[in-house]
Amino acid sequence: MKKFVFALFFTLISVAAFSALAAKPKPKTETVTYVVNMHCQNCVNKLTDKLSFLKGVEDCKITLKDKTVTIKYDPAKVQEKTFVETIEKLGYTATKQPAASPAKGKS
Repeated sequence: MKKFVFALFFTLISVAAFSALAAKPKPKTETVTYVVNMHCQNCVNKLTDKLSFLKGVEDCKITLKDKTVTIKYDPAKVQEKTFVETIEKLGYTATKQPAASPAKGKS
């Protein structure tokens, strides 16, 4: 009988825990792109090290060829100005690139 009660209790707790996890809404993410005056792979490494580990940053892609830094982040955890401040503290300039507009259909 004790085993049955324990198993029932464990099952109910497990179901409640999984239900709570499933009901949690996925955080909203935003993406921003900057053009940065970087020149070499060392610049890329320096920027990656600082930006990737900021709280709220989910992904950071840096392209040396295009000199762009694209950051996917949770705006509830980090403000966009933090990225510019971080880039400037490293000695670079950051110019925000306008968001890409959706492709228009052919007329």
